[in-house]
Amino acid sequence: MCGALDVHRPRLLYLASSFPFGKNDVFFAPEVRELVRQGVDVRAVPMRPRGPLTTPDAEPLTLRRPLVDATILAGALAEFARSPVGVVTSLGVLLRAPAPSVLLRNLAGFPKALWIARVARTWGADHIHAHWAGPPSTAALVASRLSGVPWSLTAHFSDIRAKNLLREKSTSARFVRFIAHAMAELARRTEPGCDESRWTVLHLGVELPAAVSWGSLNDPPVVLTAARLDVVKRQDTLLRAVRLLRDDGVDVEVWLAGSGPREQELRALVGELGLDDAVRFLGFVQNETLLEWLADGRVDVVALPSDGEGLPVSLIEALAHGVPAVATDVGGVAELLGDGCGELVPRDDVDELANAIRRLLRSPELRAERVHAGRMRVEQEFGVAPVVRRLRELAGIGGAAEGGPRDSGERHA
Repeated sequence: MCGALDVHRPRLLYLASSFPFGKNDVFFAPEVRELVRQGVDVRAVPMRPRGPLTTPDAEPLTLRRPLVDATILAGALAEFARSPVGVVTSLGVLLRAPAPSVLLRNLAGFPKALWIARVARTWGADHIHAHWAGPPSTAALVASRLSGVPWSLTAHFSDIRAKNLLREKSTSARFVRFIAHAMAELARRTEPGCDESRWTVLHLGVELPAAVSWGSLNDPPVVLTAARLDVVKRQDTLLRAVRLLRDDGVDVEVWLAGSGPREQELRALVGELGLDDAVRFLGFVQNETLLEWLADGRVDVVALPSDGEGLPVSLIEALAHGVPAVATDVGGVAELLGDGCGELVPRDDVDELANAIRRLLRSPELRAERVHAGRMRVEQEFGVAPVVRRLRELAGIGGAAEGGPRDSGERHA
């Protein structure tokens, strides 16, 4: 990524929770890289830049400030002096939040939202885009009201369920992007009566490797799960499925990439199941390393047996690299793995999860079918270049670039 200014390029403020820091926003990196590649001058603004730098090439583009410091407060006071009525009325919008916890989070980010408004105006931003329907998009809403710069947001999954002013955001944003049809439906159930005229479904894009080689299985075959070690991700279901596979004579090794509060419980379960020689706890793994493993053929199956998802990028990246995926049929997962593009299993079903992994490992024909269909779907609907072209069109910061595939992965919500 290049941070050099160019007055001829459209300017975009790109808000998120922590990107390019921390572990939760790493999957925004392909989108930011492609925006820069397509000639957009991007400034990433993490609301709370916590944790390690996980996307180093985005650091030169980043306006890194904590949630509150002297600079933020000075900018907020200057914005209040410039437009006291605008600031007060914007604060009034935040007071419509239904839950005290949501209101407190929005209020905590209010001074930074005022600072962002000032940045947007003085830098000459053409658009503000926020990832997450929670505090980052609340800050974008406020910054847009005060600066006059249009804004938009991408809603994912848990942020939709938080009920953070989605009704107000749907009438204010230039567009509201959902990463899957299932997430738009979740929003309809969560906030009935929203104005949906600006809603659209546009998948997250991934960078496509130029070539995919489908070689033989590793010995033993490797099943990778890249997810936070949390109860919702249900790594325990995978471990129990692996016990069934081993009992059936299917030798397999599990790599758990991720950290989280359930690690000790999962380690104890590994011991109870007698899987100490079959399970590797890898801790947090940089996304670049995960992609190298996929590209090098070190992983045979990617599994995600979770209880709830939006549309996981780890599964998209697996299919892009020719690695078949198995996941529970929750959220928007079927929009990726359905129609023979992967293996879908019921939630919390150890037997079906084991059967799906077994089929992929024992049937080269089925594996080849899933690999081919999955790669084709990702090429058609999840390639980052056409996704970003459509994102730019929606934001009004330049039409689609010339050349390249035209399918953006977008469908009406």
